[in-house]
Amino acid sequence: MEPLQSLDVKVTVALIGGFVVALGWFANAARDRRAERRRRIEKVRDVQTAIAAEIVPYLEALELFDLNQHLADMVDIMRGDGEYIPMVPTERNDTVFRAILPNIHILPEGVIRPVVRYYSQLFAIEAIIEDLRSDAFAAMGADRRETIYSDYISLKIQALNLGQQAVDAIRIELGA
Repeated sequence: MEPLQSLDVKVTVALIGGFVVALGWFANAARDRRAERRRRIEKVRDVQTAIAAEIVPYLEALELFDLNQHLADMVDIMRGDGEYIPMVPTERNDTVFRAILPNIHILPEGVIRPVVRYYSQLFAIEAIIEDLRSDAFAAMGADRRETIYSDYISLKIQALNLGQQAVDAIRIELGA
């Protein structure tokens, strides 16, 4: 009977050891999930903060000017001199966005939409700037150049509104 008791003890010890190992696996898995969740939350916060840091200076730059008054002044100049072609600088205000674009899905849905709408507007501005700097634009009649320049300023006004919506969405999410 001695070998049978010895076997019971060995089985009991093995079961207890197996239970302890399994408990360790579950504890480690839970700890790893919590750590991964913290890393993800931190990454989402960092990305939102970086996007806001990119958007805000452009909005501040746009707010330095009364864009409607600028447009009225430029239209007056263009109408006064049919040969006048405004100088339009190239803009790049999307470095952070382009860098995070492959991971845009990590952002909360309430942030993705306004951020993408804002940057889509910036891409439209970049495209119209290329047109405004082209030889084809210079060759157009004064009325057509005025219309396109007005569209350009309208895009900037809309970018100001969309940028503020994007920053507001990020602030709300970060505040939550």
